[in-house]
Amino acid sequence: MKTAFMFSGQGSQYVGMCHELYDNYEVVKDIFEVASGILNYDVKDIMFNNEEKLNDTLYTQPLMFVVYVSILEVLKQKNICSNYTIGLSLGEYGAMYDAGCFDFKTGLKLLKYRGKYMDEACKKTSGKMSAILGMDPDKLEDIISSCEGYVKIANYNTYGQLVISGESGAVSEVNSEALKQGAKRAILLNTSGPFHTKLMSYASDKFSEYISSIDFKEPGKNLLLNTTGDYYKNDLKSEMVNQITESVMFYQMIEKLIGDGVDTFIEIGPKKTLCSFVKKISRQVDIYNVEDVKSLEKVVAKLEV
Repeated sequence: MKTAFMFSGQGSQYVGMCHELYDNYEVVKDIFEVASGILNYDVKDIMFNNEEKLNDTLYTQPLMFVVYVSILEVLKQKNICSNYTIGLSLGEYGAMYDAGCFDFKTGLKLLKYRGKYMDEACKKTSGKMSAILGMDPDKLEDIISSCEGYVKIANYNTYGQLVISGESGAVSEVNSEALKQGAKRAILLNTSGPFHTKLMSYASDKFSEYISSIDFKEPGKNLLLNTTGDYYKNDLKSEMVNQITESVMFYQMIEKLIGDGVDTFIEIGPKKTLCSFVKKISRQVDIYNVEDVKSLEKVVAKLEV
């Protein structure tokens, strides 16, 4: 059996995520306490009670990382680990942690500042993101090239689900034209800005400055990267910076893993978004998620067998 962990992205968070694991595992309580000390606010209170703050990218990014690490530590107690590791956008920081590139404290600070700079970038620009369902990437690229204004494919989630990002007017124009040319749906997303585009260059520049003095370790296991859809080769810092403005090649990562014999995929984090993506890519692999006690017990029972 070859196992890949997949870390869910920003947007999947919800009030009360990780609550059951917090109630049942001391290691999770310890992680929350350490995180509260580093971040200088009550992690438990925001995650369990404050939807407005939880959905603010300043808080979302470090708090999602707390969830990733909490679940990883519980899985470690159950002797369940990955051979391969990936994440969707923000989730890539869970994968980097899983691969041993940095410790918990460093990861929290990375996402505190990544969230801060991305929030500032969103306030300096206006833009939108939209999910386009049921359209081939090449056809969507043709539509994009024929429209005025800046827009690009920001996420290659599955064969039938692409996300575009860019200037508001351009995104609306592409939405309209995509529907005319056969897309099943075009859904504006509730995001604070045009992520994974050059409109976020302010954030990538500031983040590059921040990480310039930080030392990272080489991945200790197979880590695949959003910007290439392939295995990590070198220079983690460049990947972290580029990921803010470059497209996310998710289905390409899944194709690569399946081609290399990975047969078990476990989503780490809230909801089952990545599980649903993988199901659309292949029905030949085992797919699980871990976000609460029930899903944890299911994974433990299956993998122990």
